[in-house]
Amino acid sequence: MSIEIGMDAASAAATTGAGHTFENSQLESGDFLKLMLEELMNQDPLDPVKNKDLLQQVSSIQNMQTLSHLDGTMSGMTFQQKVATGGALIGRQVSGVSNAGTNVTGVVVRVLAGSTTGVVLVTSAGDQISVDNVTSIQGAPEDG
Repeated sequence: MSIEIGMDAASAAATTGAGHTFENSQLESGDFLKLMLEELMNQDPLDPVKNKDLLQQVSSIQNMQTLSHLDGTMSGMTFQQKVATGGALIGRQVSGVSNAGTNVTGVVVRVLAGSTTGVVLVTSAGDQISVDNVTSIQGAPEDG
């Protein structure tokens, strides 16, 4: 693995010696630590990395880990909130754009939740509307 002296952790982490480029989301803190160690072992002895710069890189790694964890937590909470919203809409009439791309109105009879589909409302007519695509909510239709 070759690293340019003076590269910051983010730049060094983006490219490996084999010429592969990775997105930041694919890198873990261990990858950054390996790069930092490699940089320290290959540094110019006449111009070594200063403690301030090393601490700055460690701080950047910690910030990246914290933001990554926070992003995952927020995504999970958002998904749970959408499931709860969908559940509260069972028995209520909703309007929105169906997954087929048409405007539909119907009474919600069940809620589907999946990691790839998101939260989807299923109407009594079988139409599927993503919670994100609901345009209006009415009370339950009156029997009569």
